[in-house]
Amino acid sequence: MTPPPTEQTLTDADLTHLAAEIAEGRRPTVYLREPVPGLGLAAGASGRVVAVDGTTVTVKPAGVDDQLPFEPVELRMTRQPKPAKAAPAKRTAPSAKIASKAAPSKASPPRTAGARAPRSVAITVYVGADNTASLRVTRNVSKPSGAQDIPIAAVHKAVAGLGDRDAKAAVADVLAAARDAAAGRVADLQAELLAAKKSLAAIERAKRTQP
Repeated sequence: MTPPPTEQTLTDADLTHLAAEIAEGRRPTVYLREPVPGLGLAAGASGRVVAVDGTTVTVKPAGVDDQLPFEPVELRMTRQPKPAKAAPAKRTAPSAKIASKAAPSKASPPRTAGARAPRSVAITVYVGADNTASLRVTRNVSKPSGAQDIPIAAVHKAVAGLGDRDAKAAVADVLAAARDAAAGRVADLQAELLAAKKSLAAIERAKRTQP
């Protein structure tokens, strides 16, 4: 079965292809776009797809025992993204070049079309004496007082076990927004470092040309 063309993230065609592979008894490979530090997974780590449910792709990452849910924006079909076509070289001022390097942090697409990703999410699980259980998802809430820190990997596993798509999507949105913010900060710092290096090099050249 010839795979469809791949993009930077999984497309609808990719999801259809993966679902067909699963139906035929195969476990196709996908790759993480961003690292998952809680599981020791780097960006580009591979995983086997075990299920496709709508836009939720359940993956067993290499070296990890758990099966974790991901959204298409978190995965791609190839280990490395497709290289973009290089634009014709233009002579620009150093400040313009530096600004262009920082631009990707501002151009990161939102995770959920038409909606701002929540800054936090609370999942409340209720278990009644009548042997029933229910949950409620609340977005943009403050951290409860007395709450204990737990590993992010445990959150992925617990939310996957609940089987609630809204809860999984809410957690994925918060974590994706946090990753985007961190990536933007890294891009800004890299631009500042580049500017400082250029300034230092200019000073060194000026010193060498002094009589």
